[in-house]
Amino acid sequence: SIPKQPGVLGIDVGTSGTKMAFYDFEGNEIISTREEYPTYHPYSGWIEQSPEDWWKAVIRGLDTFWKRNLNPQQIVAIGLSGQMENCLLLDHSGNPLHRVLLYSDSRATQEANLIHRRVGKKRILQIFGNQIDHATTVAKLLWIKNHHPEWYHLAKTVVSGAKDFIIFRLTKHHATDPTNASTTGAMNILSRRWEKSVLEDIGLSSSLFPPITPATEQVGVVSQDASMKTGINAGCPVFCGLGDAGASQVGSGVVGSDRSHCYLGTTGWVAVVKSEYSPPQSEGLFVLSGPDLHQYLYIAPLLNVGRAYEWILGVIIGEKKRKYHEIEDLLSTIPCGSHGLFFLPYLVGERCPYRDPSATGVFFGLTDQTTDLDMIRATLEGVTFGIRQAFEATINLTKIKEIVVTGGGSQSKVWSQMIADICGSEVTVPTRSSLGPCFGAAFCALVGMKIKKDFSDIKPLLAQGRQFHPHEKNRKIYQSFFQFYAKLYPTLKPLFREKKIPMESSDL
Repeated sequence: SIPKQPGVLGIDVGTSGTKMAFYDFEGNEIISTREEYPTYHPYSGWIEQSPEDWWKAVIRGLDTFWKRNLNPQQIVAIGLSGQMENCLLLDHSGNPLHRVLLYSDSRATQEANLIHRRVGKKRILQIFGNQIDHATTVAKLLWIKNHHPEWYHLAKTVVSGAKDFIIFRLTKHHATDPTNASTTGAMNILSRRWEKSVLEDIGLSSSLFPPITPATEQVGVVSQDASMKTGINAGCPVFCGLGDAGASQVGSGVVGSDRSHCYLGTTGWVAVVKSEYSPPQSEGLFVLSGPDLHQYLYIAPLLNVGRAYEWILGVIIGEKKRKYHEIEDLLSTIPCGSHGLFFLPYLVGERCPYRDPSATGVFFGLTDQTTDLDMIRATLEGVTFGIRQAFEATINLTKIKEIVVTGGGSQSKVWSQMIADICGSEVTVPTRSSLGPCFGAAFCALVGMKIKKDFSDIKPLLAQGRQFHPHEKNRKIYQSFFQFYAKLYPTLKPLFREKKIPMESSDL
């Protein structure tokens, strides 16, 4: 039975599903659930979701909680997290005007190039800290204005963070947090305000963007209408929370400077926390405003992490929902390097270490001796080589003493050990690794309610978890394989640009 003490609800609106968990005031997870929803691919490079699917997932998850005898009165506050860098327009009644253009959607390449010409790359970098590309919210917003002016002219608000749509549905108030706003190409990285001059230069209205609100600030309370739909008590405080990168950072306890973090979800990232700002120096590296005022999150986003693993399992085994642990023992029988098989994991293009929406996945080294397990392990190794490249873009690898790994992929012992061996660093998987952003979101509510003083109070709540040490023999083997892997993309780059493979077979 569920204990009857009060606590806080964390909601994380992810790419493949929404995770929800109820925690007591000491951060102990009392109950959790995960609700999935589809992603739509109407054309090549177009990647969309329905915001109504996000909302229905929240309602289903709460219904599960009530059926398992959680009392709505136990929830004293709500904190939220979710995927960032999306683009969704809401009308004056708060109704969605279209499906969400996800962060991985690549249709707005021409608009990104247009913004560069009008504003200039140097000015963009000075103001936003990041370059604008096809994934940036303002590029997608400009695409909508150019291709669907009827949506643009009916719009009252642009939503870039998935959690911000749920906040509106719960409270009828619009808000976003500084971490999420950092990904839009519209917020000044130093002032944490919308940059009206640039938006005007590219023909976009700054009035569409919602108030930027600190993560631990209350946005509103659950409305009577939302209470009837969800079962949560009307008047329950709702806190702004953080975009998933910031929430994952908090939820994994990576709250001090120069701490390193790796998130393994459908997509993923590597991140390093710094207390001083400097513009990113590497291609594909981004800087985001951190949860605390004078904190910056240097992050290298990866589009193909769990996505690549789920894909190869679906192709070879035919069950995309196959659990990690079911093939752990089998993968352990395959030697490092997968018998000379390499995999470039760019199934939907990539953003780091190379920004290239035209890149594709490639197996290199297939022979008549290659097995299905070789291909599965090579896929994980290819993703992990990319993780190492991403870390090298953010910080000198020799300075990394520990990598905190979270997300669903962290449940794989084989993968966690592989990260330790390939990166040559200690790897720690916290006890709440699979619910990192969800716990981070809930902790924002705990701080907002003054139950906890600040984000540093999260450290005592996190048990040590599992640790993985690099094996010297494996590290040396992977070092030589990594050097070869690093040559593959530069060699194939001109072919990615030159060859557009048709998606449909021709009629005979």
